[in-house]
Amino acid sequence: MSDDPKETETKTEEESKEETDAEKAQILTNIQSVGPKNAEKLVAAGYDTIDKIASADSEELAAAVPGVSTAKAVDFITAATKLKEAVEAGEIDLTRKGKKSKRKKAPEPDPDVHELPPAEEIARAKIRSSLKTGLETDKVSMGIPIGPKWLSRFEKARIIGARALQISMGAPVIVDTRTAPSELFSLAEAELRARVLPMTVRRTLPTGEYFDIPLTRLLENTRLD
Repeated sequence: MSDDPKETETKTEEESKEETDAEKAQILTNIQSVGPKNAEKLVAAGYDTIDKIASADSEELAAAVPGVSTAKAVDFITAATKLKEAVEAGEIDLTRKGKKSKRKKAPEPDPDVHELPPAEEIARAKIRSSLKTGLETDKVSMGIPIGPKWLSRFEKARIIGARALQISMGAPVIVDTRTAPSELFSLAEAELRARVLPMTVRRTLPTGEYFDIPLTRLLENTRLD
């Protein structure tokens, strides 16, 4: 570390100049259409006061400040002139506006408060003694131990095919033949829709266990339209 007093003094002067330039740039941001970056450029180019900008030539200012067009320079000069007149008339006090103000943090909303009953009053969850759901219990009571309580489309197709085979082999037709269709599969489907087929549906589990369910019971919960 150097103890040279000249070096220390030079650093202090540079820091002071930076602080002064920052304050000047902050004051220039009071001019309409002059943002922080343009304010810094104006200070660096020598236009470090509102008076200097108000009395400047637009072409000279545009040439001195990088990125500022002549039209933009005219806007700066016009706005600076209006601001200067307002300051002189006492309408605006730049001594306050030139200082940086910390943005106040918005107050956080109060959390919602909910009244909870004592722990001993909270109903304990019932321990399940069975993995069966209410739907499964209802199906068992209906006499349908496995599968859906309605007839699946695959079961419909098998029933119509089996009944068509029976009719082709001479089985008597159960519905009125005068109004029933003549085509074999359509006739079998008409008997199914009439819910008069004395059949059972066998449903098999992966374990090989099976259950025979009366067709009429499944048709109670099946739409055939």
